[in-house]
Amino acid sequence: MEKQESSLLKIREEDLHEFRDDITPYLKQVGWKPDNKTSNSSINLNFLSNVTRAMDIQQEDQVSILKEAIRISNDRIILSNAANQILNAVRDGYCLGKYVANLYADASGLELLQQKNKNGSLHQSELPEFHDKSQTQSAILLFSAASYINHTLKDFMAETVSSVSIDFAGIPEVSLTRPSKAIQCSLYYYGAYVERSGIVTSDLNFLKLTLLYFERITEEIQLRKTGLKYAEVFTQNHYKLENTDFVLQGFESTSNVQVKGMQFNPTKMEDIVANKQAKHLFKRYAERLLCYDLDAKKNPINELGGLPSITMADGKPGTGKSMLIAATATLLQERCEQLGYNFLFWPLPETIVSTFQGGTAERAMEWFKPMQDPNKIVFAPIDDAENNLEERTRQGVSAGVREFIGVFLRNTEGAYAVNLGNRLMSLFTNIPDQIDKAVLSRIQMRISMEGANTPSDFMDQDYLWWRKYNELDNNFVNNSTPKAYNFMEAQKSLDSINELVARDYAFTNPEVEELFHSVKKEHGIDSHAFFGNLFDKIQEKYPFFSSRDLRNVQKAVDARLIDFDLPEVWWDNPDDFFTQAYDKKLEILKDLMKQNMKGVSFGDVRLYEALNYIENAIRINQTGVNREIKNMARKMYIQQQASEELRKGNIHD
Repeated sequence: MEKQESSLLKIREEDLHEFRDDITPYLKQVGWKPDNKTSNSSINLNFLSNVTRAMDIQQEDQVSILKEAIRISNDRIILSNAANQILNAVRDGYCLGKYVANLYADASGLELLQQKNKNGSLHQSELPEFHDKSQTQSAILLFSAASYINHTLKDFMAETVSSVSIDFAGIPEVSLTRPSKAIQCSLYYYGAYVERSGIVTSDLNFLKLTLLYFERITEEIQLRKTGLKYAEVFTQNHYKLENTDFVLQGFESTSNVQVKGMQFNPTKMEDIVANKQAKHLFKRYAERLLCYDLDAKKNPINELGGLPSITMADGKPGTGKSMLIAATATLLQERCEQLGYNFLFWPLPETIVSTFQGGTAERAMEWFKPMQDPNKIVFAPIDDAENNLEERTRQGVSAGVREFIGVFLRNTEGAYAVNLGNRLMSLFTNIPDQIDKAVLSRIQMRISMEGANTPSDFMDQDYLWWRKYNELDNNFVNNSTPKAYNFMEAQKSLDSINELVARDYAFTNPEVEELFHSVKKEHGIDSHAFFGNLFDKIQEKYPFFSSRDLRNVQKAVDARLIDFDLPEVWWDNPDDFFTQAYDKKLEILKDLMKQNMKGVSFGDVRLYEALNYIENAIRINQTGVNREIKNMARKMYIQQQASEELRKGNIHD
């Protein structure tokens, strides 16, 4: 069944203002009667002495969040900037929570039940529905409030507060009996932490505690969401606060969706030594992403077939993979700034795998959400991909890795894996053979990164290091310069990948070469029959090869056929291309593609990319076996040397 599209309901700022008089008194003073029966017994409340006493004698205890903000500000007249920001965020968050909760009451029929209950006409048969809907309304209020508070404060003093560590034990109790109780309970324990825990002694502690507390509120509601009844009228709609990027999407955590992209070290492609093919292709990918049409919400390059949705670069440690990530992000950011596009650098977080069952899948879905934003250009690299996408059949693979792979596969090639042409996901790895086979099959472009491997490369890598000394003093570096080489000449960018491609393909795998010649004898390489029989023979020899691999070959050919530079003048004058209508863009790109085809044979490109893909796939598939052979040989060599030392009697402590 097709999933019903959610409605987007806009919230006006003035909608929140009407609840300020309701929420402000809670900040001045809030009371609550702690319940030792429903409180979380695993949380040590000894430091909250008044809470413990109130629990023992079952009396209402009171705290003042406003007084604590004054204490922290150390000024009875004017609050500090941080305290002011925090109090405003908390007040506006609960105002928004009340507004959304009221929308729910109206849409779900709860408002009518509340009116009946108030005038005594609520029938006994309606009581279960009344209580269930009241509980759901309370959860909606708290979740909406906490989500807004975290969204508003997440970027405030972010770099400083990230280094602050406080001992936050958790939330003792969350009441969902009715909205007023939910507000009282949640703000009471928040105020008790601020006032009595002893950990809030500065603005930074206040901010850190606020973020942790309300993040835990959202987590608590998410844990309970499956037990909430009559929630559909809330979860089927999206709510957006005007003039902000705050969006509520049911009981889903949205804080990560709005966060700014990760920072990176600005790097130029020219600073990367060797790896010409990788640099060239990632430059192409960046340019093709920028052809995305923000109005049409699609990319004309996708129609021409030259934009792979998933790529992979593999190579030994230290061959430039991390630098390539930074250089691609730098190029995209600079071009997006020129064009006025929103750019999101969205690497996979190191903490994606959770120790809790289902936690990894939830985190993974949160990571994928921003990549579905049609208003941004997104670059999403996965560095050290073998760590989180490890082959599921390997012994000891964690349940978390399995969960992440499941989400990855569904979101990269599935019924709802929509690729608009505004994102590029790239895997980078030292050990490609350890990546799950289903994941590998979805990679449409694979690049091997060898790093420096010629005298010129090593001289240029040295030059990038010692040139800083030359800038201080021309005579400081007293080594002689090479006579027949200008530094960085070997690192010049390619105009086309054809510069690296020889007319006759140079085989690296003798078995593939043998299969090639055997098929060639029966079918000319210019015939479709040749390719059909070649792929059949390859699959017979290497069963992992599938129709998805064939589609990846086709994608590689597509990319080669549109391997052309976007005219430099376009960046200076975006009206020449980028601001044109989608159909006009497509026609312009088709003309450039035809021009690029001059001197290039489709058959030659098809043959080269087919053989190159096949050999790369086999290399990756066999790398693990070769590594095990080398490791075993090394162990046997060590054992042999140890036996020789033992024979000679060379044994010392």
